[in-house]
Amino acid sequence: MSALKLTLRRTVVAPLHLEIISPDNLSGKRWREIGEYMVWEGNRKVKLRNLFKIEGEADANLQDTLIEIVGDMSRGRRIGYRMSGGVIRVRGHCGLHVGESMRGGRIIVDGDAGPWLGANMAGGTIEVSGNAGDYVAAASLGTGKGMTGGSITIKGNSGSQAGAWMYSGLIRILGSSGMFPGVHMRGGTIHIAGECSGRAGANMRGGKIVVSGKLPTVLPSFTFEDIRSQTRVDKDNVEGPFYVFSGDNNEDGDGRLFIKIASNPQLKWCEKFLEV
Repeated sequence: MSALKLTLRRTVVAPLHLEIISPDNLSGKRWREIGEYMVWEGNRKVKLRNLFKIEGEADANLQDTLIEIVGDMSRGRRIGYRMSGGVIRVRGHCGLHVGESMRGGRIIVDGDAGPWLGANMAGGTIEVSGNAGDYVAAASLGTGKGMTGGSITIKGNSGSQAGAWMYSGLIRILGSSGMFPGVHMRGGTIHIAGECSGRAGANMRGGKIVVSGKLPTVLPSFTFEDIRSQTRVDKDNVEGPFYVFSGDNNEDGDGRLFIKIASNPQLKWCEKFLEV
């Protein structure tokens, strides 16, 4: 797999609209041609070669295309937009909407990611070694359907409303989560290995949320069902035991919350509803 390497030449202050940086757009292109592409930097257009030092070449085969981006891309938006194959690796932080509407391939972020990571994602994988902002895999503004496939792994923490309007797929948050994970969720799985700030699964109708750390309280519109010794997240068994709740009853929902007992002694009241 040959690599196309883009190294940021200077500090960027204004937002960069980089939806052009995708294996679908760059595979088979020579570095000179790539350097002539125009992108928006704030309210003006600039050539990619004025922003990046461009080295190597993009493989002609989409699935074998590797794009490596080096530098602080915190102002960069929509990297990997609608990509369907290949690999993008960001060696630094990145900004909003990375992997938006992604359909396949793989994105690796070696730093933090901004809000709307994997918004409307339908396939592929995203891996973030740091933290992510709000609205991970959520429905973008003006739409009513978020993640419908693929997987996202965040090794740090996430912001609020991860998986909003999620229909399918997998989100793994190895750190802690902000408020409202899985709000309006319809399907798929969210696993929060650390703590959750609260309101997990609000207005959910389907899907599964597993919280291994502390959740301050469960919304009153959920019904306690059972205690399970473990549960499954994708192909992995996650050890409990867990309190299991169903809901959101405000939506006639059939979603499930799995809340680890050892991390949540404040929920011990549930046990009095178990059948003897």
